[in-house]
Amino acid sequence: MGAAFDDTLIKEVAATISTEARAFNNIALAGLDFFTPNINPFKDPRWGRGQETPGEDPYHISQYVYNLIEGLQGGIGPQPYYKVIADCKHYAAYDLEDWNGNDRMAFDAIVSPQDLSEYYLPPFQACVRDAKVGSVMCSYNSVNGIPACANDYLLQTILRDHWDFDDVGGWVTSDCDAVANIYDPHNYTTDFVEASAKALKAGTDIDCGDTYGKYLPQALNRSLITRADLEKALARQYSSLIR
Repeated sequence: MGAAFDDTLIKEVAATISTEARAFNNIALAGLDFFTPNINPFKDPRWGRGQETPGEDPYHISQYVYNLIEGLQGGIGPQPYYKVIADCKHYAAYDLEDWNGNDRMAFDAIVSPQDLSEYYLPPFQACVRDAKVGSVMCSYNSVNGIPACANDYLLQTILRDHWDFDDVGGWVTSDCDAVANIYDPHNYTTDFVEASAKALKAGTDIDCGDTYGKYLPQALNRSLITRADLEKALARQYSSLIR
């Protein structure tokens, strides 16, 4: 699809996909939240997830994802309902498989502000700010020393404050078990309880995994989070459900 260089075609393909998704939902064979698209810029062919991406050029990916999201969701911020909720992933700077002892679940992407703004983030900016996607997935890796799913600079300062993600009632999900990875293997916290608290307070609303279910009650009992933190994440999820 990325190699087609045909934005109109991309929108038509996505519209067909979301129509089929609605049909499957009508007979209880699918939900309406889809963990797609993968829009990480792809510059190293050794990365195993690269086959899912539309290419290496951030401008091309930005145009691709804008049209893809419009087709999937049924418009740009459609009213009153979305056809499906798409999910732009993996946020951010996630493009490494297994190299020189660095594993994709645990590596720390050291990225300059220029590279972040000019290469790694433009596709996500187009997805969130311009196409008004309903959800974003934070990635396994760290970015400049902070795991992506506990990174309030990525999830709050850029995503919500700068790109106005809250305006569409958007929510953030972790990649599967990425909340657990904040503690093991990143060793960013002292235990899974603190990892859960860090992720929730940074802006990760949903844990694709069981770490929140196991450890958020303990985080609340230890005053690492508040009831208001839990309700904020819950409100984002339910606002999406009624869209």
